[in-house]
Amino acid sequence: MMLKNNFFLMLILTFLGSCQKEQKSSYKTVEFQKGFPEILEPIEKNLPFKIQSHSILESNNDSIDIYIGFLKQGEQSGNWIALASNKQIKQFSTVDLNPDSENIKENDIDIEFNNSINRVSLRIKKIDTLKNSITYSWVNQSILTDSLTVLTIDKPLVKGKIFPSIELTDINGEKFDLDNFNGQTIVVNWWAVWCAPCRKEIPGLNKLVSKYSDNDVRFVSITDDSKDKVSSFLEKNDFEYDITFISENDRVLFGNTYPKNIIIDNNKNIVFYKEGGNENVWFEIDQHLKEINNIE
Repeated sequence: MMLKNNFFLMLILTFLGSCQKEQKSSYKTVEFQKGFPEILEPIEKNLPFKIQSHSILESNNDSIDIYIGFLKQGEQSGNWIALASNKQIKQFSTVDLNPDSENIKENDIDIEFNNSINRVSLRIKKIDTLKNSITYSWVNQSILTDSLTVLTIDKPLVKGKIFPSIELTDINGEKFDLDNFNGQTIVVNWWAVWCAPCRKEIPGLNKLVSKYSDNDVRFVSITDDSKDKVSSFLEKNDFEYDITFISENDRVLFGNTYPKNIIIDNNKNIVFYKEGGNENVWFEIDQHLKEINNIE
């Protein structure tokens, strides 16, 4: 009887093992090509680094394309990722794809677009520099899938919502508390040193600081760059906003889109929110500040 039971158990285990082997893997592998894709040509010349290679991932989605590749900045190299919707770039950012040597875990990436209302996610299993290829899978709510899934997400930063309390420090490492400016209008700029549109809009933002110096308006820049990078930038460039650095825990609120400009009224309500920047974005901020402060 024992032998018979063991025999059937072995049959079951063999069957289960064969089922597992026959399951279709959600991972795909594609090769990198030299240079940058044509769709990036309008922004490539403004990037502070050189795009060395790229690959377009198989999304099974006719309206959204995801590009990924290698970059080089000075002696350092890294990775970038971009999302195009209906053949227009909606999101571009650098990404850290270095493996976690301690946990040896795979790398999950979230890409937000349409003012961070939508998100797609993927998992990078392996980047093979010898074979010049990348192995990846799309992710939907932590489940690996064959196709890209577009999720609609609840935005913590959106016009009409209360601006959340966040942990900031200034250039000297001292705590910088936005709650100290209760009753004032606060203009927030989310930026990064490497971000070309961020740098282009700074001269206009400085004009706002000068224009509203006699009004109850506070101008605060927030970044996740290192203090060394920001200090080096400020040695050659003027940025009249209060310079602050966000904590790792609160950084997720702003996501990976740069720049963002936000106006918070004296009741902490977000009354203006804009992603993306250029040298003229300060005109839009100025118009809203005039309305808030009843300035003709």
